[in-house]
Amino acid sequence: MRWICIFMMVFLIPSGLWAQDQKSANETKKEAAQRKKAERKAQEEKQYKLTWALLTEKKFVLEAQSLKMSNGERVTVSANLNFIAVDSLFATLQIGSMQRIGTNGAGGVTVQGRISNWKLEKDDKHKTFYLSMTIQGKFDIYDVNISIDSEGYASATLSGISSRRITFDGNLVPRDESVIYKGQSR
Repeated sequence: MRWICIFMMVFLIPSGLWAQDQKSANETKKEAAQRKKAERKAQEEKQYKLTWALLTEKKFVLEAQSLKMSNGERVTVSANLNFIAVDSLFATLQIGSMQRIGTNGAGGVTVQGRISNWKLEKDDKHKTFYLSMTIQGKFDIYDVNISIDSEGYASATLSGISSRRITFDGNLVPRDESVIYKGQSR
């Protein structure tokens, strides 16, 4: 009988303690997951408010990492040469390349113009924004439609008088933090 008691003390009591440790470890994992989820949600809310502030102040740059041409071809580009910059009542559109020489001195085209038809909408439920505007340059008029998600990633479709469209995909950044190189406008 004495051996049975010793056996129970040696094997059964530690297994009960081990089961309690497992239970508390699982609770700790749940708590950590909930904490990470709350931190992620707080960061998303902060970025959403920052993006809203940039859009309402009209001082931002969409730095494109890729361009999608009207034929569906997607090209990876340099963000400091390919952008849509908005500064209050004026905007600059630029497409450039380090490999070519263009009319702007930056391997492409630069258009500066006055902004009109500014329309900004936000969707609080999905934490997204939609902006449409018209940019009137010296020789051309461009319609720009931009969709922005809660993290500041934007997709802007640019269309002019011709039926060709170009889509800029990239990040929205504050005007004063942007490192763009602006060529000569036409």
